[in-house]
Amino acid sequence: MPDTILDRITYEVGDRVARIELVHSGAYNGLDEPMGAALRTAADRAAKDAASGDARVVVVSAQGRVFSVGGDLGYFADADDRGAQIKATADGLHAGLATLRALDVPVVSVIHGTAAGGGLGIALVGDIVIAADEAKLVMAYTTSGLTPDCGLTWVVPNRLTWVRAMDLALTNRVITGAEAAQWGLVSRAVPATELDAAVDSVVSLLRDGSASAFAKTKQLMAQSQDRAFEDQLDHEASTIAQAIVTPDGLEGVGAFLAKRKPVYG
Repeated sequence: MPDTILDRITYEVGDRVARIELVHSGAYNGLDEPMGAALRTAADRAAKDAASGDARVVVVSAQGRVFSVGGDLGYFADADDRGAQIKATADGLHAGLATLRALDVPVVSVIHGTAAGGGLGIALVGDIVIAADEAKLVMAYTTSGLTPDCGLTWVVPNRLTWVRAMDLALTNRVITGAEAAQWGLVSRAVPATELDAAVDSVVSLLRDGSASAFAKTKQLMAQSQDRAFEDQLDHEASTIAQAIVTPDGLEGVGAFLAKRKPVYG
């Protein structure tokens, strides 16, 4: 059975898959300080389970009609110190997102319904993001006189052209999951009726794949932004030379030559 953290998120690990699910459905998974604390806790648990080998992939999803409507503005409006309250909430959410982003294991995000504001930031944390065609993605901050958080000012301009990123940020344009896939904001989009099957297929592939190859590939991808092309080539050469003599490298190459499916430890 999954553990419920602060009545905001459930966490469960089994069959080498860790699952983080937003469950504050009465408020459409709105973001408040308990949600921030819960995400931080869940991400820390995922990091420990990934380090121990109990989790080979992490899935981030949400219960209810929508993924998340973003910040609970009524909650912040009722606070004695609005600035301190929203900062505490953002700090918790950001700590959780940073931990998830740094994991060596693959992270898969699943978007259904609406993902707005900080909820969109959480939804886009995955290395692979799978959305329902009909899902609605919107930044939604400037309409309320606010500025983006939850990593959106890093993720969106890094995935999209500058003009598209600014269109989403300044006009709060709503795009569908299908459009987000066409733009490159999410990995793929499928009909809502096929969402669970698509996620299961990806998770199964990642769970049974080479943990060391995934980890090193994620590291190479992340480090590439801070390196010149020639430096990155050097790191790629060193990394693949190391990989081919690891247990996973030996098994993977052997399986390919034998025309069989590799079995990774």
